[in-house]
Amino acid sequence: MGHDQAGIAPTTALLDTLNIHTINGYDVRSQVLELVLHHLLPGQFHREKDNISDGAFRRLARKCDLDLLYRVAKADSTARTSVYSEASETDWFIARARELDVHHAPPSALLMGRHLIELGVSPGPQMGRILDAVYELQLDGKVKTIDEAIQAARQLT
Repeated sequence: MGHDQAGIAPTTALLDTLNIHTINGYDVRSQVLELVLHHLLPGQFHREKDNISDGAFRRLARKCDLDLLYRVAKADSTARTSVYSEASETDWFIARARELDVHHAPPSALLMGRHLIELGVSPGPQMGRILDAVYELQLDGKVKTIDEAIQAARQLT
């Protein structure tokens, strides 16, 4: 218990020693640290699957690649036991992430600043708040189309 959080310091030290930050523009350092920090979540999501929303998967996909997370979680679990009893947990996790099409990235935002400009919203902090709020609705599955996103934005202006 707690080795996810405890793994951050030695992982950071290793990344520092190897001087790893980005490779070909990919932020390897951040991805590795997020994978270490969240590698217990696939099992936790499975154990709490009746209470885990699709939005939880979508939000987690904003932090790390869920396919990589699945692989790290599976390797970690296999290394901890001689009998891989958590295979169904991680397999359920990646199957659900694939169903939601967030196994490699979170969903792209439906609503863009240009949509808000068309609604008469000027660029600035208010625009950012509206974009963030509508994206949160999208992550929760409450907004699924651009028309629904625009309608939600209208309600927020």
